[in-house]
Amino acid sequence: MQLNLKTQHLARIAPFALLESEAVRLLAFDGEEMTLEPDAELFRQGEPADGGYAVLSGAVALERQADIPTPVRLLNAGSLIGLHTLIVPGERPATATVREKSFLIRLPRRLMLRVLEAFPDSAIAFKRHIEASLAEQANALGRVADAIDAVTKSYRSSETRTGT
Repeated sequence: MQLNLKTQHLARIAPFALLESEAVRLLAFDGEEMTLEPDAELFRQGEPADGGYAVLSGAVALERQADIPTPVRLLNAGSLIGLHTLIVPGERPATATVREKSFLIRLPRRLMLRVLEAFPDSAIAFKRHIEASLAEQANALGRVADAIDAVTKSYRSSETRTGT
């Protein structure tokens, strides 16, 4: 894929849409192009994560092995896999399997950190995006906790009324 086209695709993906155009261009230039066929495994749950993947075309399924079955999450063109591991080490929380022929760009952590170091305004924008994402997740978790508290309170009230 031509550099300009890769840059345009990356620039449509949050958080890259917030970065300076030259920063996105450098990611597109130095990122590793990957064309994968259906059923190819991108990575397995529990493996060390050293960066992220931008899905430029196709579809990748994320499946998490757990005691309680979890639904498959399908990521299409315009998705980013591994936002946090672009910056900090971690492990893959799910297995990623290609569902249809896909074109991805692998973005190693060292590349992302080098780009953010070279483009401080982009680093600030990226940080703000992460902060907003974390705040949104914290708010969602707070709503879940409130709902569980309400159920617990309701249960306790019914126990008191029935004498159990």
